[in-house]
Amino acid sequence: MFGTKDIVPLKTVPTEKALAVAFAAQRINKDQYIKHTRRFSEEENKTVFSNKEIVKYYFNPSWRPTDFVAFEPTAEDYQAVADANKWMKRYVMLGLDDNMQDFKKTMVEITMQDEVLVNNLGIVAYFPEFVKRDQHENGLKKEIRVEYRDSEYLGDPKDNVDCVIKILDKRYSTQWESYNYTAVTTDGNLVSFMNKYEHTVGDMKRVKAKVKSHTKNRLFEANETRLNYVKLYKV
Repeated sequence: MFGTKDIVPLKTVPTEKALAVAFAAQRINKDQYIKHTRRFSEEENKTVFSNKEIVKYYFNPSWRPTDFVAFEPTAEDYQAVADANKWMKRYVMLGLDDNMQDFKKTMVEITMQDEVLVNNLGIVAYFPEFVKRDQHENGLKKEIRVEYRDSEYLGDPKDNVDCVIKILDKRYSTQWESYNYTAVTTDGNLVSFMNKYEHTVGDMKRVKAKVKSHTKNRLFEANETRLNYVKLYKV
C-alpha cells in the first residue's frame, strides 16, 4: 500500500499559458475549432491537427509526430486571452448558480484558476471557440429580442413556403451530419431548418420548403417556424 508521501501530484501548467496556446491553435486552424485531425494521401497537403492535439503536443513534446510543426503563442494570442477573460468575468460576477449549463460552469471554473491540470487541456483547447460562440449567441439573443420579438408563424404544418431569408446562426450536428440553421425572412419572421450544406451567417437565400411545426426560438421566446424538405437558392 502506498503512503501519502508516495502519491505523485498531477501535473499542471499555468492557465494563461495554456489559454494562449489554445488561441494559437485556433489561429493556426484559421479561426476554427477542428475536432479531428485530418491527414491526406497527397504529400503537398499538410496534416491539419485538431485543436486538442495541437495544445497537447505543445505541452508534451515527446508525443509529437514527425509532421507536427512546433510553434509559440504570439503577443496577439495573449491579448486574445485577456479579451476572453474580460468576457468570462460576467459569469463570475453573476455567480455560478445551478441554472448555468454544466459545461459552461466547468469552463468558467477551469479558467478562473492560476494553474490547469494537463488532464483538462482538451477542455482548454475548446475555450476560444466557446468564447466566440458565447459572444455570438449573446449578440444574437439581443438581436432577436429587439428586432424579431414579434415574429409570426408561416402557414400551417405541411404548407409550402417560398421566401427570402437571412441566415442568423448555424450549428453543426455530428448526429445528423448536417447544419442546423436559424434564419429570418424579409418580413421579420424566424425560421429554422437542417441542411447538409454549409452556408455563411449573413447570407441571403431564397428558400423553398414545407412547414414542419410551430415552435419557439431556443435563445428567446419568439415564434419560430420549423421547416423541412428545404431547398436553398441564390437570391
